[in-house]
Amino acid sequence: WKLTKTVLPQHTDHAGVMWHGSYFNFLEEARIDALDKVGITYSKLSNEGYEIPLVSARIKYKKSFKHGEIILLSTQFEVVNKFRLNCKTLFIKENGEIGAEALIELVFVRKKNDSIKLVRQLPAEIEKIFLLLEEGPES
Repeated sequence: WKLTKTVLPQHTDHAGVMWHGSYFNFLEEARIDALDKVGITYSKLSNEGYEIPLVSARIKYKKSFKHGEIILLSTQFEVVNKFRLNCKTLFIKENGEIGAEALIELVFVRKKNDSIKLVRQLPAEIEKIFLLLEEGPES
């Protein structure tokens, strides 16, 4: 899954270098965009009582991005244990160099009343969406 972003002033620190917190915003936007591309919006999932919260994140920063640079985010999804979704994202510079690598782990939960419970068996329509994410756009 691919998403192109431009580093804007609000993404940078005072030196014009992309701030570490902006990486997380881009990662979330890439995941939401991939969901949209397989036919479901995150807001629809949320309105149905489901969420996909982040439970682990690791980013390796290799080369900084500066204000005005174009970044290609390339994300691969992997369904693990039927309820965990791993996302590996590369932040790629225009010259093809990898500026950062991220590994994000998410789980699928159901919000009901005031409780949040891990969903260990995905509903069929959600499982289909997860598998579409895992297959990637070329399939």
